[in-house]
Amino acid sequence: LGKTLQIITLLEHARLEAISKTVDLAETASHTACPPPVSLIVCPSSLVYNWDSEIEHFAPNLKTLLITGTAQERQELLTHYADYDILITSYDMLKRDIASYENLHFHYQIIDEAQYIKNHRTQAARSVCSIHSVTRFALTGTPIENRLSELWSIFDFGLAGYLYSLNYFTRNFEKPIEMGDEKRKSQLKKLVSPFILRRTKKQVLKDLPDKVEKDMWLNFSPEEKQLYLANLAQVNEQLQQQLELEKVDSILILAMMTRLRQICCEPRMLYENYKGESTKFSMCLDLIETLKEYGKKVLLFSSFTSIFDDFIEEFDRRGIK
Repeated sequence: LGKTLQIITLLEHARLEAISKTVDLAETASHTACPPPVSLIVCPSSLVYNWDSEIEHFAPNLKTLLITGTAQERQELLTHYADYDILITSYDMLKRDIASYENLHFHYQIIDEAQYIKNHRTQAARSVCSIHSVTRFALTGTPIENRLSELWSIFDFGLAGYLYSLNYFTRNFEKPIEMGDEKRKSQLKKLVSPFILRRTKKQVLKDLPDKVEKDMWLNFSPEEKQLYLANLAQVNEQLQQQLELEKVDSILILAMMTRLRQICCEPRMLYENYKGESTKFSMCLDLIETLKEYGKKVLLFSSFTSIFDDFIEEFDRRGIK
């Protein structure tokens, strides 16, 4: 069982429990319905559609609402939040929309890849901490990447004040532990261990498959969608012309399909002046950056090798070797 599946199981249990309570109320002739608890999942933008896909696969009865699209579209979606079991948004979208969440209340709040809030001063950290929720979960494979204060930041989200103020934590735990104080290290371990569900690679090694294949589902940005549909209309017109001919030019049809694939992959391969968002390119960079933080090596493939020039330029800018 991974982190994602355990959370999905919890959310499905909450839905069934709410239904059970509603039935109990009906049997006691009460007219008060028990509203299903609404939960919020916040994750990197590259994982929004992946969460939706995993929930659809493992708990199809859970109703999910993806807070995506333009600012106006997201505002409209949030007005219907009570009609769903789960809202899924990204750290970036939450920062932009935080004012719209002021009057919303959630049962569970889950943040995925919680190392995104390792710096408590960032807008991402402040945004997730300002959400009204009964119970909070932070999911991460790397709760500490560079400094012990990153652990404090995650605990500040889940249990505000439990690890004292940051100044107190730094003075009494972080600095002494960095200097090799085993007593303080043991004290901190006793404090945090009841709230951490963690399994080491050694514990699960026998259960790991030889290879894991994972599809990541993404939607076009508005600019990409407009560009794709314009090209699709042009391709349909050219195809219609081809079908009227006695001999169809299969090479031309292949070229048309390739053009559509290139737009899906990276519009700049066809349009050098394209300035809009590139969904796949951004997702890939986010994923590679996360894997780098985990200390993983990456082998990157593409059918279109010209895209590698753009990647190399961006890798250099982000300090990815």
